[in-house]
Amino acid sequence: MKIEKINDNQIRCILTREDLEQRQIRLSELAYGSDKARSLFQDMMRQAAFQFGFQAENMPIMIEAIPLSSDSIVLVVTKVENPEELDARFSSFGPSIQNSLGQAGEGGSPLSPFEQLLNSLKKDLSAGLSAGASAPEKKGQNQDMAQLRRYLFTHRLFSFSSLRDLVQAASLTGPLYKGTSALYQNPSDRKYYLFLTMPDMDTVKSMQHVLAVISEYGHSEPISYAREQHLKEHCAVICPEDALTLLSSV
Repeated sequence: MKIEKINDNQIRCILTREDLEQRQIRLSELAYGSDKARSLFQDMMRQAAFQFGFQAENMPIMIEAIPLSSDSIVLVVTKVENPEELDARFSSFGPSIQNSLGQAGEGGSPLSPFEQLLNSLKKDLSAGLSAGASAPEKKGQNQDMAQLRRYLFTHRLFSFSSLRDLVQAASLTGPLYKGTSALYQNPSDRKYYLFLTMPDMDTVKSMQHVLAVISEYGHSEPISYAREQHLKEHCAVICPEDALTLLSSV
């Protein structure tokens, strides 16, 4: 079980086939609230608290489950300090997250974090298709969802307030990183933005230690197609490719 801190209010947990086999859980079982599934979720939250100080008790959270294959899944947990003032930060999340707020559990009480997880899993582990969709529509929807999940998993964006921090991160990770990297500077906030693209999910899993080091020097930013396009159109391109490698030699 690999947990990555995205920012102070958000973590990403990767559950692999090995994690599930170790606990004798099938991926499909997670959606039915077994004791094993509950124990796994509680262990995940305890580990996040121990590693990153991510405390989510007594405050609303949103959970999104993103199946990556038939035997692995990503769980994104987001703390919401002001649920009534949600902004566009969450507009790119899947329906499972958007529908979590405002739902109620038994007796009309707000959904617990574990109930949110179960609801998200039930939706996202299903085909995600409307009952009346035709076969070509279903295939297209599946392909679109798979493409989005792959994009979110294989891309990362980090911001740096100083070039010194960026160079330090690059010196420690440049020789180890496998993938493409581009560097931008936003003229409005003067921050540097490092955009990483890894070729496949296996590479992402092997790069967790590299991403962890980079996150110690920079701030992990939300990523989306629109955010990538904004970087290319509105920010100065400092280095269009191999940014980590070039900076590691500075």
